Amino acid sequence: MVRGRREWTQAKYERYIKEGRGRGSGKNYKPWLTIQDFPSKGRSSRIPGWKTNRVHHFFSDHEKRLFYLFEWSDIVTDIKEQFPLDNLDLAMSIATDIGIKYPVDTQTGTPYVLTSDFMLTVNRNGKQIQIARTVKQSTELEKKRVNEKLEIERQYYLAKGIDWGIITEKEISRLLAENVEWVHSAYRLEANSEMDTSQLHELSTILKSKLQEEDATINKITTTLDKEMNVNYGTSLYVFKHLIARKELIVDLVKIKLSACPSTEVIQKIVF
Repeated sequence: MVRGRREWTQAKYERYIKEGRGRGSGKNYKPWLTIQDFPSKGRSSRIPGWKTNRVHHFFSDHEKRLFYLFEWSDIVTDIKEQFPLDNLDLAMSIATDIGIKYPVDTQTGTPYVLTSDFMLTVNRNGKQIQIARTVKQSTELEKKRVNEKLEIERQYYLAKGIDWGIITEKEISRLLAENVEWVHSAYRLEANSEMDTSQLHELSTILKSKLQEEDATINKITTTLDKEMNVNYGTSLYVFKHLIARKELIVDLVKIKLSACPSTEVIQKIVF
């Protein structure tokens, strides 16, 4: 929606448009709002994306957790955060028609550009479609002004024929989000001072065999393998995270806390 209290002007609006904010897709998408625009936001985060190969900008823990769920989902193919309702004429006319005051900067009178937390490209029945999702704390939905702006958003996407919906913290699997966050940085294996990427992939094959053959905790197996291969402590665990991220090790991430390094019994399938 509208973020922060920094002065909003026509000149700033025109600069955002010129910079291409809210445009592009995949790696080339530029969010309407970035962390740099609101450096004092305490719960903000910048996260490199698996699917987009770019850095994503989030302003709340709920946004971040939901992002991890979208990263994990097989049907989501593109993730655009801080997506603008940039047809101001349409948004403002909707507000007028339903008797809602459209949000403007109190100092300059410049109308804000509302944003949706996510615009997703999803594969639905073999077709790539766009869906918009806004995440809200459930208690926020008790506030009149919040609901007024959400109604503008709802009717805006209705006019554009885009599926729109609200997601609250009650619909976000915190454990799944935490598990994906735990493995997220290992999605792409990166060479280190000891091993190049091909050697890390070889290690992953060895680790798969160990996980299939041994009945022990993940921590014990990976620590032992580090010693056997004479590599730095944590290397095999890093590869384990990579295999989870790549879905080469199948585990029920909604029920199992990976960071607790459970036993191999939790592994449902190993893809060789």
